[in-house]
Amino acid sequence: MKFTLPKAIITEVIGKIGRLMTAKSSIPILAGVLVEVQSKGVLFTVSDGTESMIHHVPVGEGSGILVEDEGKSVFSKETFELCKKLKGDITFSVTETTVTVTQNKTSLEFATMAADEYPKIEITNTSKAIRFEGEDFEKIVKKTGHAAATSDTRPILQGVHMDLGATNSFICTDSHRLAKVLNGSSTEEIQITVPANVLEHAVKSFDLSNPVLIFPSSNQVSFANGTTILLSRLLEGNYPDTNRLIPTEYESELVSNRLELIEALEMLALLGTNGVVKLTVSGLFVELSAIGTGSKGKRELVFESWNGEEGFSISLSATYLVDALKTFSTNSVKIGFTGSMRPFVVTSGTEQETVDELQLILPVRSQ
Repeated sequence: MKFTLPKAIITEVIGKIGRLMTAKSSIPILAGVLVEVQSKGVLFTVSDGTESMIHHVPVGEGSGILVEDEGKSVFSKETFELCKKLKGDITFSVTETTVTVTQNKTSLEFATMAADEYPKIEITNTSKAIRFEGEDFEKIVKKTGHAAATSDTRPILQGVHMDLGATNSFICTDSHRLAKVLNGSSTEEIQITVPANVLEHAVKSFDLSNPVLIFPSSNQVSFANGTTILLSRLLEGNYPDTNRLIPTEYESELVSNRLELIEALEMLALLGTNGVVKLTVSGLFVELSAIGTGSKGKRELVFESWNGEEGFSISLSATYLVDALKTFSTNSVKIGFTGSMRPFVVTSGTEQETVDELQLILPVRSQ
């Protein structure tokens, strides 16, 4: 097996597969990258046992790729790490147990592993793909993934629940906060829960100027984007019914400048114990205050509108509210309250007949 790749293509490949290439696995051969060289292109496969990525680099006019001998082998991650330090066109010459990497006057040799020992990556065929524009896919992930659980207590909560059908619904909750986005519709009706970190990996690896196609099955999901395919196991179990948690009516509503809220919350989060901030509405101002060990602070912001009783207050996690506020792009946000000890909802400050995205946060018990 012998082929030549320009440095730019190797950099592109590492950008796609780098995260999985460095992931730890109990299977030694998965520490490497399966490289398959064919006359039409080079295929790179990497996996950690639960998540896999396949990236195809086609041979075409002006690509700079030269295939002299076809074949397949498993390269070590060190092979790619050292290639990052080379320049120009890089040639790979493979024997049964080694690959020699040459560029100009540089020659490096690395051990390889047998390609036949690399686990076969099965791609489940489904009748129809569910298509999203790359920009929409990115927005869905960024507006939901931050609310995923990080502990293993309830693994199902580490994912984004996709309820696809007449209305595509994407929900994510760690039981302390919840994010929900509605986007488009699908002819296929299916419910799956995808690990949030897989979706975030997809956003970082994909070329989002191209659409993202989703191929779900009973226990696996595949995402196709250009010449890249990302596969992952689905999270097993029943996702909790979150619809009953979302209020349909509010006792009071606050409309305020989003960026001013973020700035004040980020400052006060450093003062408050465990990042807890108290929000109080009175007069023409919304006051944010925090008390810590030997420190305290507050900031008053002029709100745009308030529909509720004067003197209302609620304690909350500044981090959770900042994460929620950053998912919006509008100048203003609307916060709906149903009481000082009940979940509150953040939506866009613009008037909409249908809310297509919302963030829900549980309050913190006041001390």
